[in-house]
Amino acid sequence: MKRAFRGDSGDVNVEVAIGVSALIILFGLALIGMRVITAESAVDEAARSAARSASIARDGEAAAAAAETRAQAVIAQQGLNCDNLHIAVDARDFAKPLGETGYVIATVTCEVTFRDLMIPGSRLAVSEFRSPIDRYGARR
Repeated sequence: MKRAFRGDSGDVNVEVAIGVSALIILFGLALIGMRVITAESAVDEAARSAARSASIARDGEAAAAAAETRAQAVIAQQGLNCDNLHIAVDARDFAKPLGETGYVIATVTCEVTFRDLMIPGSRLAVSEFRSPIDRYGARR
């Protein structure tokens, strides 16, 4: 038969406090993981869409403008709040002569923070996508 000591009732409170703290930490880590996966997916889609939009433009300047507009639209559609959003477009292959294969490369970088989850820190999501330019399309 087990004898109860006077000090045993406090042990349950400590165990509950430790258990609840561990569950809160695990829940926070799960939220961060979901946020990172969602952000990386949105940045991937923004880079893909930006490169595709740029590849159908007529020249490098129009390509860069189209890519930036499209990437920002995709990020907004996905509801992603980037602290630092950077969109870089390499459209120098528009200078190649007709018949030569060229590519547009779009790189999207987004710093995702977890402030709205009341968790300090951030994560950098970067994606790059390359889309071919029409070999015989109109280029300037």
